[in-house]
Amino acid sequence: TVEVQTVAASTIADSISVDLPRDGLAAVKAVIQSGGEAITVPDQEILTAIPEMASAAGVFPEPAAATPWAVVKKMVREQQVSKDELLVCIVTGSGLKDITNARSAVGGPRVIEPSLEAVRGTV
Repeated sequence: TVEVQTVAASTIADSISVDLPRDGLAAVKAVIQSGGEAITVPDQEILTAIPEMASAAGVFPEPAAATPWAVVKKMVREQQVSKDELLVCIVTGSGLKDITNARSAVGGPRVIEPSLEAVRGTV
């Protein structure tokens, strides 16, 4: 039998932070039946993934949406997958949903003088 236990969920990825998912049993069964696994990453790895995705793919994810990329990096680092394997990360949450954590991941905006020269020098 499969059992789902309540946990104290605590992460910056609040969209996926659930103590007891409503369909937790179905989710656990799907992971088992598909031969998959559930992988966790620390908040710092999620925060690191946000600017990486923005820089490399032009995608501005909120923390929960950056989590799949953080997990892929962990899987490569732990040699669970090869760097050459084709993997797909589905990103559905915009970073505009959680500006506070996005800002902590990349820092504040750059301040420049209000002149055309300053803009040209920055771009």
